[in-house]
Amino acid sequence: MPYEERFKELSRYVYYIDPKHEKYDSRIQEGKVIEMQELDYKILKIESNTVNGMQAMAVAPVKNNIVDTSEIIIAYAGTNIDDKLDIMTDIQTVILGNKDSLIKKERLGSTTTYVHVPYESQIISAETFAETIKDDYPHATISTTGHSLGEYIALYIASENGWKNVGFNGPDPYNILSEEAKDWIEANPGIVI
Repeated sequence: MPYEERFKELSRYVYYIDPKHEKYDSRIQEGKVIEMQELDYKILKIESNTVNGMQAMAVAPVKNNIVDTSEIIIAYAGTNIDDKLDIMTDIQTVILGNKDSLIKKERLGSTTTYVHVPYESQIISAETFAETIKDDYPHATISTTGHSLGEYIALYIASENGWKNVGFNGPDPYNILSEEAKDWIEANPGIVI
């Protein structure tokens, strides 16, 4: 299986950790192995955030029955159209550029009054997830992947950390990148694909 195809398969697979997804698979758990042609991957860590809808998984290749944690790929799930949190993220983060919080409308008690309540955005959760992986595997070469909203997040994380990215059909997160990340992209063409 070509290198890019592995990233594509992982960016598809990460969708299935979302309980709201039509192909949700409860067997996808930390420690399990994803079997692919030529190279399998062990799932090191999973997050399925029920507050903001972000799903991610970190995997490492299995070579000769040994997990190689010197190479890690973080895959982020894209928009699940059945999940209003993903739709809110598409609007508030991707379109409007608000990377810090998601604003939800919630009923105040039993009244008909609603208040706008901020929650941690998927970008912030994705940063925390990436930081955890970076801390747990300090000597690893980390790459990211995703599809759609997941690629938007993966591109952002890769650019902010100076990591490689191979993703699919994602919007450009340039409007929320730090100046340092923008400079890194300019200086390293072809690293985020």
